[in-house]
Amino acid sequence: MCTVTIITPTYNRGNLLNHLYESLCQQTVKDFQWLIIDDGSQDDTREVVKGMSNAPFLLEYHYKENGGKHTALNYSHPYIKGDLVFIVDSDDTLASDAVETVLEDWQLYKSKKEIGVISYLRGRLDGSSIANSTAPDRYISTHIDYRINHNITGDMAEVIRTDVFKKYPLPVFPGERFMPEGWLWNLLSFHYKTVYRRKIIYYCEYLEGGLTKSGRKLLMNNPLGLMAHCKTFFASKTSAKAQLKEMLLYGVYGFCAHKNVGEILSGSGRIWKMLPVVPFSLALYLFWKRKYLS
Repeated sequence: MCTVTIITPTYNRGNLLNHLYESLCQQTVKDFQWLIIDDGSQDDTREVVKGMSNAPFLLEYHYKENGGKHTALNYSHPYIKGDLVFIVDSDDTLASDAVETVLEDWQLYKSKKEIGVISYLRGRLDGSSIANSTAPDRYISTHIDYRINHNITGDMAEVIRTDVFKKYPLPVFPGERFMPEGWLWNLLSFHYKTVYRRKIIYYCEYLEGGLTKSGRKLLMNNPLGLMAHCKTFFASKTSAKAQLKEMLLYGVYGFCAHKNVGEILSGSGRIWKMLPVVPFSLALYLFWKRKYLS
């Protein structure tokens, strides 16, 4: 059995898959599985993958009806052959020694059951790091303790134990096609630690700045998933500042989901803390509704 499964959920990205494929062919170690989950593509994705039949590693392709990236990740569970899961988007690439690095680190930590994740850096095409990480190499903490409470922003490249990944499938809500993966990383903070490496093994084009109008609209149109994500910040391990921000957003997405004040308060599990926040959530919801949904 291979040790690493690289999962690529994809939707209408047939024109981009070859770039990632080439970077996988250049891996210094090829003992891995590339598991492509096609989330209902209507383009030539299937034909593009057929053209990769001579891949020097194990390649599997599975098609499902469109439901969003989170449903594609859940769908992957029975097909995973590796001990580790590495989620790589279809429009990104890996450094040539990415798999080799992961395998070497796995030998150091696989017997330490409290370690659930090894987190690497993502880099821009110019070689600079996306995340503003300041921790020393091989720093051990949790996603909430380190990233949330210390405001370490920017995407990283997380490799997770397969048994842990399968234990926490991403929530799926009827009619919604987006669920933040941050829900998973936050949830794992209550059960596992993360090793933070100061090494770039993942490259992507990265656009500076905040959410675009389409991005904010996406969040507001998937409010139940966003509410579930916000609630993972409500634990006492999270800083007061982060909790306050996420309670504000929880209320905003509650109104997006057409919930009344009572439902928002009771659903939060933090009624007395949420009570003074709800009026500000309503004001922000009305502003965003006019700006992004009109």
